[in-house]
Amino acid sequence: MPTDIILAVFASGGFWAFVQFLITRRDGRNEEIKEISRQLKELSERVSENQAILARTHILRFSDEISNGVGHSLEYYRQQLQDCDTYQRFCETHPNFRNSYTETASEHIQNTYAKLLAKGEFKMR
Repeated sequence: MPTDIILAVFASGGFWAFVQFLITRRDGRNEEIKEISRQLKELSERVSENQAILARTHILRFSDEISNGVGHSLEYYRQQLQDCDTYQRFCETHPNFRNSYTETASEHIQNTYAKLLAKGEFKMR
């Protein structure tokens, strides 16, 4: 998946160190390099937002499936809880991002997970 590759590159400390080196160079290309750096940061932000939107889609779909009686494995619940965390972290760091969509759905997933965990009634795959 291309976004995974992009994220791996952005997460690399060496990559950002190289960008910083380019920004501080004194060869007259500082403005071009600063513009590239700005564009990279903007791209990184868009990738993060797209991940949050995808997590929101997963959360809403999973909550609907639970409501419709679809059984899921423990691993699948844990993946959905991870999506809930990803979405919540993004919303906390981006106050202008609409966050009213998943509050009830996230609670529904968490409550159902807790009940199934206590009873040990996850669907086996």
